[in-house]
Amino acid sequence: MAKFGCSKCEETSVQGKAYIDSDTGLFCVTLEEKYDKPDNLNVLVPFVCTTCGTTTWKTICPENEKKN
Repeated sequence: MAKFGCSKCEETSVQGKAYIDSDTGLFCVTLEEKYDKPDNLNVLVPFVCTTCGTTTWKTICPENEKKN
């Protein structure tokens, strides 16, 4: 859900990669448009609005991504 007043979430959201930082143990997200994902598993991917910071989680299916 977009923060109040942000109308650019659909346009400015960037795909990210979620990971656990090995030094701190914190759950982190880096903004990366393309990266290797498992071939036979659905992947939960964060999409972050670069205007307001709202994060939306979407499932990426390997079969659908290969078609694009």
